[in-house]
Amino acid sequence: MLKMKDFNMKAFFSPASIAIIGASEDFTSIGGKPIRNLINHQYKGKLFLVNPKYKQIQQYKCYPTILDIPTEVELALIAISSKRIKDVMEQCAEKKIQYAVLFGAGFAELGSTGEKLQQEVLQIAQKADIRLIGPNCVGCLNVLEQIPMGFATSFEAQTFLSGNVALASQSGAFGYSVFGLAQEEKIGFSYIANTGNQVDISTLDFLVEMLNDEKTDVLAAYLESIPDGEQFIDILKRAKEKRKPVIILKSGRSQLGQKAALSHTASIAGSSDVYEAVAEQYGAISVRDMNDMIDAMKIFSRKKYASGSKIAVVTTSGASGIAMADLSEEYELEMAELSSKTKEMIEGIIPSFGSSLNPIDITLQALNNKSILSDTIEALVEAEECDLVVVATTLGGKLGEKVCQDIIELDKKTEKPIIVTLTGRKDIVGGGLNILQNAGIPVYQTPSQTIQAISMLVKHSKYIRRSKDQTVTASQILLDDPQNVWTEEKVKPMLKNLHFNIPRGVVVQSEQQLQSVLNSFTFPVVMKVISQNILHKTDAKAVKVGIETKQEAINSFYELIENAQRYSPEAKIEGILLEEMLTEDGIEMFIGIKHDPTFGPIVACGFGGVFIEVLKDISLRKAPFGKETALEMIKSLKGYPILTGTRGRDPADINAFAEALSHVANFAYRQGALLKELDINPVVVLKEGKGIVALDGIISWGESLP
Repeated sequence: MLKMKDFNMKAFFSPASIAIIGASEDFTSIGGKPIRNLINHQYKGKLFLVNPKYKQIQQYKCYPTILDIPTEVELALIAISSKRIKDVMEQCAEKKIQYAVLFGAGFAELGSTGEKLQQEVLQIAQKADIRLIGPNCVGCLNVLEQIPMGFATSFEAQTFLSGNVALASQSGAFGYSVFGLAQEEKIGFSYIANTGNQVDISTLDFLVEMLNDEKTDVLAAYLESIPDGEQFIDILKRAKEKRKPVIILKSGRSQLGQKAALSHTASIAGSSDVYEAVAEQYGAISVRDMNDMIDAMKIFSRKKYASGSKIAVVTTSGASGIAMADLSEEYELEMAELSSKTKEMIEGIIPSFGSSLNPIDITLQALNNKSILSDTIEALVEAEECDLVVVATTLGGKLGEKVCQDIIELDKKTEKPIIVTLTGRKDIVGGGLNILQNAGIPVYQTPSQTIQAISMLVKHSKYIRRSKDQTVTASQILLDDPQNVWTEEKVKPMLKNLHFNIPRGVVVQSEQQLQSVLNSFTFPVVMKVISQNILHKTDAKAVKVGIETKQEAINSFYELIENAQRYSPEAKIEGILLEEMLTEDGIEMFIGIKHDPTFGPIVACGFGGVFIEVLKDISLRKAPFGKETALEMIKSLKGYPILTGTRGRDPADINAFAEALSHVANFAYRQGALLKELDINPVVVLKEGKGIVALDGIISWGESLP
């Protein structure tokens, strides 16, 4: 593939000249709307119209082809059918345009024929160094300079509210619906990009540029696929460095959703569980629908982070406070325990029949005393024991407006986030609502919206504060013949170099070999069939534990071979593994690796043995990572309390398990695509200080070294 010139978002969004190919005098059509939108928003560059059907459209001359335009053209908006697209692209190549937005459908989203056409268009563009947006795209919007480049319904607004949020969306309908609804909430934007089938420039490419934009503080994206896993992770890493939150709605989570995404923009949606794990690991703010995305935009666009998770709620209604207290527990937030000093200060402000306990009920006496609410908020702003202040009120009219103005003044004086729940009809509370929204104060209609938004802010603030997880360097392991499948007799010696203990064992191929080594073993012992064709030995009755005597071992040798041959007559049996049996108590866990086509090696851990499929208590992360992330993985398991010691059990050696987990992760990362799958199950986690023991393991290798 030819190397394309770098994508310069500012050059694309601020073109000195635009040609609309397929221009129409019908301003309600796809070829006419872009003309009307640019005229209405007083585009200051040169506008050229191309369509052999017309001599002129309004005050603009219409050219037969783009080649007939006498001056240079930077951007082409192409509103023609897919049948004519190759000829038009050849003309654009000859004209040396820099960017082209392809509105038309009929490409890869329709299947193999459309995919072939899409690739042919891309090849024309690559040879001419033209960067493409689309196809199957409704256009892009430079909000800061009021330049609409497309036919989205949102472009028909008289003006656009500019601000510090940028949005990149594969879906035009979704992206501009979010934009329109967010504008109603007084959320301002810098840039909006719709990428459609993203044959060339992707949503991730736009996010890279948006991340570098000085006027953009919050990034949002709607993704139907992750075209480049490493680019996605790099964006999130750099976003943390720049303290710019990235809000993402990823569709295609269900099987039905994955099929819909494929037909929509020719995306191949990856594993939902893997995506969610990677997004959380690298600090993306995942949302489920457009309302959640807008709520996140509100709270993050204020550019205030939370120093902790302790919230203080002040309300004119006790019921609202109780609702927030209940929701706080659900979202893993804490209701701050107010100090005696803070309570004493609040008791001097609120009426005697109010409550200074958090949530604080100032009662509707606030209707008679206009300073009660603002004075209470100020006391909480000054209180070191709370990290965020939530105001829940239904006050409307002039009093509500005054209170909202007071909140703005207090917000200006503190870095502590102040969030408002303002409930009521807009004709009653609308004045105060407008005051808060215009000042950028996060304001929500319900306690549930408020607490969910706070939860996102608190979680991301914690991620921002976290120091970089230092990955460990896996021990240098010389791999002998890394191909096909390694069964446990080859895997276990390697695991010893990755901080695992392994039982003493030897593989025997005959009764004579077995008898010659039995005297050196301490009973009880374990015996297992070794075969690349039998990976689940328990199902095949190809493993036997608790063998106490030499004769029992000899009998087991023949019994296991017979069971294996009955289970899989074609199986090649390489021998019987004889091991000393672990007799210490421990908790069975597992560690697994799978090479994901988008993100590379993904590490899984959870409770192991025969309970993997039953409990399905699994945590995922992308390799590589260090011990801190490994500990987070373990702590996120629902069964984590079992490891810490319950009902008189001793705590397990969590640190040893975390150490080994991080070493396995980094070993897998070093192998790259060569390592297809690794399964260590069970890993017995012994009592604290005793370490861990790997009792079984298997590796599936790729065909060649990376």
